Amino acid sequence: RVASSGGDLPLIDLRAVGAEVQAAAAEADLVLLEGMGRGIETNLEAKLKVNCLNLGMIKHSEVAELLGAKNFDCVCRFKPGVASQKVMSQQVSSNMELKE
Repeated sequence: RVASSGGDLPLIDLRAVGAEVQAAAAEADLVLLEGMGRGIETNLEAKLKVNCLNLGMIKHSEVAELLGAKNFDCVCRFKPGVASQKVMSQQVSSNMELKE
């Protein structure tokens, strides 16, 4: 499901998104943050409860330098959500238990 951020700027403050985005994210398995502003500049390090995929092209030399990249390099970063990390940790722990 695609939901509008509720804002009119290329950057997005995840603390101030509209009700439509909040409702969609609450039901989502994956959130896609796309674009230079949304996906890289403001939310590349955001920690979400759900899985997140950040996609974008670097278009500013300052951002490129900060990331150790070049202008027009593309960023594609998948981050498991906090809830997913807990589930994966529990699965690893249970798979490592010795069974008699």
